[in-house]
Amino acid sequence: MKLTPLDLQQKSFRKVRLGGVDEREVRLFLEQCASEIEELTRKLHKQDEELRRRESRITDYKEREHLLQSTLTTAQRLSDEMKANTRKEAEILISDAELQAEKIIANAQAKRMQLIQEIDELKRARGSFIQQLSAIIETHKSLLEHIKGEQPQSEPPPPAAGDNVSFLAPPASKKK
Repeated sequence: MKLTPLDLQQKSFRKVRLGGVDEREVRLFLEQCASEIEELTRKLHKQDEELRRRESRITDYKEREHLLQSTLTTAQRLSDEMKANTRKEAEILISDAELQAEKIIANAQAKRMQLIQEIDELKRARGSFIQQLSAIIETHKSLLEHIKGEQPQSEPPPPAAGDNVSFLAPPASKKK
């Protein structure tokens, strides 16, 4: 039989001689109380142990949760830093590429201008060469006409500056 607090408050013992109580009944009751208290104490210790285990598990879970939150926060921060660094690297690469492109364009423009100048110089040299060649041809025509004894219809053009054709000049004619 399980004892309740009301059982203990209302327990009465049989009266025996001279106003005393039955010792045997008191001892049985005390043994029953001790047994009940012992069982309750065991249950209490068992529940306390279970409570400690559960609290320990809760603490472990809370620590794990904290660690996971910390890890997630760190991972998010690292992810943000990596994105920022990647953006910066991309911007640097784009800037370098643009700078390199500008240098290539500038070099190509400089080369183009150099080639245009060379073409212009070659055109001038060609024109000068054609002019000199025409002058030499005219001089040779004149000489040829003079050698054949024909009278030139017009005076040969004077040699162009820098022409070295004096060795081809007709010999002075003898007047008779």
